[in-house]
Parts: sequence; structure tokens; C-alpha cells
Amino acid sequence: MKKYILGISLMIAVIIIAVAACSKSDSNNTPPETPPTIPPVTNPTSAANVSIKDFAFGSASVTIKKGQAVTWTNQDSAPHTVTDNNGAFDSGTIAVNAKYTHTFPATGTFTYHCTFHSMMANATVIVTD
Repeated sequence: MKKYILGISLMIAVIIIAVAACSKSDSNNTPPETPPTIPPVTNPTSAANVSIKDFAFGSASVTIKKGQAVTWTNQDSAPHTVTDNNGAFDSGTIAVNAKYTHTFPATGTFTYHCTFHSMMANATVIVTD
């Protein structure tokens, strides 16, 4: 019984010391450090917008500068893809009313198609300096 009382007394003492240490105020009254503000992630501003409607790309060809983006918006009744013929980019499935944006880091002519609909082919993005 003495060991039990001694154990409980020891636990109470440890709790009192811990509470006292936690409640001790800072003598400098320094406010806690504020974490840095992280800017929100934003989508790149598109230099060109291409609608997908009536099973066709709204613009057969768009021209942008290196580092700019193109946004495709699926305004059709079925899902589509925007897939580069040489594998430079692939949107995956773009659902109805969804968008896909791709930034072009290099110059060149990029020919793309929809993998679901063979008649949606040979559209281009021309990227200049």
C-alpha cells in the first residue's frame, strides 16, 4: 500500500511540475513567431484558348510564344483528349465542361489529336521565340 501511495504522490508531483513549467510566462513578452505566408498556386495564364465542340477543335492552329500556355475547354457532349502526336503532352480524358492547360517550354510545331475520335486530328500549336 505504501508503494502505491508513493507512486501516486510521485505522479502528482510530476504533473504539478509539468503544469508549472508550461504556464510559466515569457519574461520578454515576445509574441509567437508567425509562420511564413505561402502564395497560392495559380494556373498559368493562357496565351490561347481552344474550345472543343461538335467533335472538333475550335482552332485548327494557334500560335504562342515559348513559355506560354494553351487551355482547351471541352464544351462538347462527350469526353475528349488533347494528345501530341510525338508524345510531348497528353491531357488524359477531359470530361465534359472540364479544361486542360499545357505550358510549352520549347519552340516548335506540335500536332495533336483526340485519341477517342479519329476525325479530330492534325490540329497544331506553333510555339515561337
